[in-house]
Amino acid sequence: MSAPPMLVFDGDCTFCNRAVQFVLAHERRSDLRFVPRASALGRSLREQDKLQRVESLLWIEGGEAFIEFDAVAHTAAYVGGFYARLASVARLLPRSLLSAGYRIFAKVRKRLAGRSRHCLLLTAAQQQRFLG
Repeated sequence: MSAPPMLVFDGDCTFCNRAVQFVLAHERRSDLRFVPRASALGRSLREQDKLQRVESLLWIEGGEAFIEFDAVAHTAAYVGGFYARLASVARLLPRSLLSAGYRIFAKVRKRLAGRSRHCLLLTAAQQQRFLG
């Protein structure tokens, strides 16, 4: 059996924490593992894949790391339904446009949403899915 997918996210970013909460609230399955990028595992995964400077979500699955819009699209596909369809439609746009849009958003996300001052409130089962 293959390892479950992992989503590496910025635990200090309010927007990223809300995105994780959104996934937890809307997911149809519950095998995704969450890894704060500043954790030992998060740093190790970024180093292993030579992604230290990437200011992006990382979706890791099947030994492959996906960044920028590709990470968002994999996350949307994981959530399923409308969000998966929306990501599929967005993939019709040029990759350069999607990547540029993601990079612009990534640079301003903390200014838009601020830094997280609150911890995620998780169930015991959800807590086990956070790796560090």
